[in-house]
Amino acid sequence: MLLSSRSLHIAVRLLPALLICSSPAGAQDKAPLQAPFHLRTQAGPLQTEQRGAKSCAPAPAAVTRLSITSKYGDDGPQRDTIDPDADAAARNEMQDIRAFSRQVVKAANEYTRSGNPAAARCTLSLLADWRRAGALRQMDNANAEFERVSTLAGLSLALLQVSPAVGREPDYAPTVAWMRELAQAGTRYFDGSSKLKGSRNNHRDWAALAAASVATLSGDRALLDWSARAYQAEVCSAGAEGGLPLELERGQKARDYHLFALSALAPLAAILQSNGVDAGAECKGALHRIVGFTLKALDDPSQMAALAGKPQEAFKGKKDGDGMPGPNQLAFLEAYVKQYPEQGPAVGRWLRLRPFASTNLGGNQTLLYGGGR
Repeated sequence: MLLSSRSLHIAVRLLPALLICSSPAGAQDKAPLQAPFHLRTQAGPLQTEQRGAKSCAPAPAAVTRLSITSKYGDDGPQRDTIDPDADAAARNEMQDIRAFSRQVVKAANEYTRSGNPAAARCTLSLLADWRRAGALRQMDNANAEFERVSTLAGLSLALLQVSPAVGREPDYAPTVAWMRELAQAGTRYFDGSSKLKGSRNNHRDWAALAAASVATLSGDRALLDWSARAYQAEVCSAGAEGGLPLELERGQKARDYHLFALSALAPLAAILQSNGVDAGAECKGALHRIVGFTLKALDDPSQMAALAGKPQEAFKGKKDGDGMPGPNQLAFLEAYVKQYPEQGPAVGRWLRLRPFASTNLGGNQTLLYGGGR
């Protein structure tokens, strides 16, 4: 069978990922997958087990089944106008999961910051409690599936941070296996619901980030391969200017959703790049075009608005509509400049807003990626 030039291009681009994932007996398959940030391997000399143990509050009750209301309510096909009542309902439904995620990530960041082994054990203990309860296994609608993958991304990146300290603990392997089960459930869902637009846009990017992070923990190269293919499909969909078609369809929220997509794509690229996939070169540097186009729209959203067909909604910060994105919306920049330091000058203005943090990216990104050091 002859390949079209487009198919051949995709095959060549995916070759690094396929080589990683398709040779069970190869030397690459035996090598552990690499984290995209430095992992602390030594405990801080001034920290004590007792001090850390006292700060590890019990985990909240595990959420095993989830159904999430769309914050857009009955809004039209662009889903770009939030319904206040629906938004309040969705926040309430996610309240316990978000509180748990913040608790886990805070403990993991404390280990990364201080080297306190008790903080690492706290991270694992919290996750093991939810694993034993069967947390996050039953998702009852699409929005729940979408929330699960972004939550899993943050939790797995937290466990990755503390893995040098707790990798031999009895609870570690079963907790990694639980995360792998959740990641595989996510890939099956997104592969089986491709007709749903939400399964092809930014939510798939988050599923890919979760799968790649869990792959790094578990050594599951099939998950890494799935992530590489999802990444390739997304960045190669970008137009010449760097716009993502499905995010441009979000009307007045196109700019917000480009930032949301990049929040997954940039750290995903960092994981892939750390494991032999030249993500930055994919489709002639598409990731860099997407970043440039999106950051340009922070100052001047006119091109974004023209392509989206609507003026862009103002950012809400300390002053309502002050034109500045929140630090969590730019947290992806730490992974981006860590992996692609040559891009630093192009994004330098925004780096002045450090420190950057996002729970679904594993917490304090400036701490993890060494920004400003």
